[in-house]
Amino acid sequence: MLEPVFYVPGRERKLVQVGKPGAYDFVDGTPQQHDVVRGETETACRAAYAAYRAMLDAGVAREVARIVLPLTIYSSAYVTMNARALMNFLSLRKHDDDARFPSFPQREIEMVAERYEEEWARLMPLTHAAFIANGRVAP
Repeated sequence: MLEPVFYVPGRERKLVQVGKPGAYDFVDGTPQQHDVVRGETETACRAAYAAYRAMLDAGVAREVARIVLPLTIYSSAYVTMNARALMNFLSLRKHDDDARFPSFPQREIEMVAERYEEEWARLMPLTHAAFIANGRVAP
């Protein structure tokens, strides 16, 4: 059973798209926009989780009941990959001004990439350093 823990963007999350399709920049939202995002997200999540629980309580299978849950619910996964696959992932999912090829990921996947890279740098410092020295491209 999934727990009622949901991602709600904090005030540091840029909210407003500026620019043309394929070349958006994101800028800070107003305090009112952040309040709307927080309030509406929390309201929707509470309602969705109540529907999920009602289905479970009625004996509906978990894989059916979870269809009402929003994408913002936290879940767990095990991820395995080799260093090369990780470098490819990071080159696409983490923005860095020094990268040979620019990347403009959605902030939420970039947050995942940041955590992966922290752990990778700790576990494989020489390989990580080679990746950085090569413009964030697999050497």
